[in-house]
Amino acid sequence: MCASSARRAAGAALLVPALLLATACTSGSPESSPPPSPTPISDLETASVELPRIAFCSLVPEPDVAAALGGPAQDGASWGNGDTLDLAAPGASGSEATQVVQELGCAWTRGEVTARAWVFARPVTPALARGVVRQAGRERGCETPQGPDFGSPSLLQDCETGSGRRVRHAGLFGQTWLTCELTGPEVEDERAEQWCVTLVNSLDTAS
Repeated sequence: MCASSARRAAGAALLVPALLLATACTSGSPESSPPPSPTPISDLETASVELPRIAFCSLVPEPDVAAALGGPAQDGASWGNGDTLDLAAPGASGSEATQVVQELGCAWTRGEVTARAWVFARPVTPALARGVVRQAGRERGCETPQGPDFGSPSLLQDCETGSGRRVRHAGLFGQTWLTCELTGPEVEDERAEQWCVTLVNSLDTAS
C-alpha cells in the first residue's frame, strides 16, 4: 500500500468511531411533551352543541372518567326514565328518600370521589330551565356563584356535602338539559370543569 493510501485508510478508521460517538450522544430519547392543558368551559362552542336525550354512559371514554376520578373507576351505575333512584347514593343529594326520576344518567365512583351526569328525558324549554336554576339557588348548603356559560341558561352550583365538596355545572343545549358534577373531599374547580367539557364533547352529535 502506498503512503497516501495508508493515510486515507487511517483517516477513515478514525472517522468511523467519531461518527458512532456523535450518533450515540444525540440518539437519546426526546423529552416527552407536557400534557395538554384542560379545555375550560368558556372555550366550548355551546351555541352549536347538539346533545341527544339517550342512555349515554357507554359513550363516555374510560380514560376521561379516570381523569375525573383520579384513577380508574371502581364502581359504576346507570339509570333511565322512570327508574327509582336512591338519592342517598354517592354523589346524590344526600336525602334518605328514593325518587322516581325522569332522566337518563350515570355515576362512577373511586374511593370517596364520584363523577355523575344526567340529561332530562323530555325536551326542556328555556322557562323550565330558568326554574331549575332558581330552585338550585335555594338548595341548603349550596352557593350559586357566577360561572362560565354552560348552555343557555346555565348553572354553577357549589355545595358542601357529607362526603366533601360537590361542584355541579348544568345548562340547556337546544332542548336538552345536561347536568354534570364531581363530588369528593378535594374537588378542584378545573377538574370539575374538565369533566363537564368531556361529557359535552363525547355526546355532541354536531361535532
